[in-house]
Amino acid sequence: MKYLLIVCIIFWNFVGIAVAAPEKTQVIEMLEGRHWKLDVKQFKSLEEGTDSILIEIAGDTALINYLRFRALEALSLFPTEKTAVFLERTADKSFAALARRGFESLKRGFTKTEPQRVKRLAARLLKHRNAQVRISAARVMRTLDAPRFESFLKSETESWVRKEAQK
Repeated sequence: MKYLLIVCIIFWNFVGIAVAAPEKTQVIEMLEGRHWKLDVKQFKSLEEGTDSILIEIAGDTALINYLRFRALEALSLFPTEKTAVFLERTADKSFAALARRGFESLKRGFTKTEPQRVKRLAARLLKHRNAQVRISAARVMRTLDAPRFESFLKSETESWVRKEAQK
């Protein structure tokens, strides 16, 4: 009888863990589709742990990039410390397309709650080797720190980047 109780308790814990967070395959299914659009309501309805699964998907180099890009976009809905750290690392250390999307996601998810964090990352990205990343960072800097934006315009060597940053 004692062993049956122990087995039941262990089983109950595993059921609780399984119900607490959505499955990775479920989240991947939500990221698929030819005409995909971020469904805020659907992602917000998922249980705790969704941010961890999205981070896992976004960081999985074995997955096709469009799923990783969409996972980054969905991460903007989960403004946790873990999400912010992941997005900052992605923006700093990834290839250009992933870096830009990581930064854009950080901007969408954290500009209202942690503008200084977004501003610090934007300042670093103003020196990024990829022009598209610099443009994205400059556009954010324009609203958060106008003098720094003006300084960027003076130091940027490519005229088309300056022009795009001002749009």
